[in-house]
Amino acid sequence: MLCEEDAYGYQLVQKIKEQSKGFITVQEGSFYPLLYRLADDGYITGQEIVTRMSTGRSRMRVIYHIENAGRERLASLKKDYETVQQGIHNILDS
Repeated sequence: MLCEEDAYGYQLVQKIKEQSKGFITVQEGSFYPLLYRLADDGYITGQEIVTRMSTGRSRMRVIYHIENAGRERLASLKKDYETVQQGIHNILDS
């Protein structure tokens, strides 16, 4: 999803649920550690921004951006997934 546009964590959680048509739901508490690990590994970066809420209060959010290393890692993971998927398909069809 970050390949399409930068987003903050809550947006990503909502997009996962929406794009999977509700089949995949992610708890925010388990998702943020994943984002932190991806950032630590250099796959994504986060930029802190301050937004103003309708109540007039300010809120800090981290907008995440995928880096080239992240795009390369994603391509590798997709290739691995397709290999495993084909293997499973072969087993089920035999």
